[in-house]
Formats: sequence, structure tokens, C-alpha cells
Amino acid sequence: MNESNFVTIKQLGELAKACREEAGLNQNEVASLIGTSQSNVSAAESGKSTRYATVAIRIIEALGQKTVKGPFFLVENVDS
Repeated sequence: MNESNFVTIKQLGELAKACREEAGLNQNEVASLIGTSQSNVSAAESGKSTRYATVAIRIIEALGQKTVKGPFFLVENVDS
């Protein structure tokens, strides 16, 4: 297993934000899509707390064609 696939909580938030922006959605739209609030999306994208890691994971998996495996958040591309 390649260590470079492991990400910090900050990187997880950055990846969630990048997936959202690539999809052309604002925070309210992605919040509605995954069933949470805009403030939770914002907190998840900031990557400042593990408390919102599951929100970041839901964003990544819903928008990013990736799966996230924990507890160390291994991010892998999904085969199309």
C-alpha cells in the first residue's frame, strides 16, 4: 500500500471542496444533495476538525468518483 494515498483531515477537506467546485455546485447545493446543512459542508471543507470527516467523505464519494476507506482515509479512484 502506497503511503501517498493516505490523507490528513485538512487534505480530506480540500479534496471535498475540489470535488464540489469541479461539479460546479455551491455549498448549499451539495448540502441538499447529501442531506446536511451548508454550515456542515463549510466545516468539512475547512478540514480543521475530524468531527466533520464523514461530511467530507460523503461529498467526495457523491461527487468525486472516489471511495474513501477509513480510519486513515485511503482515497482510491473508482473504476468507471
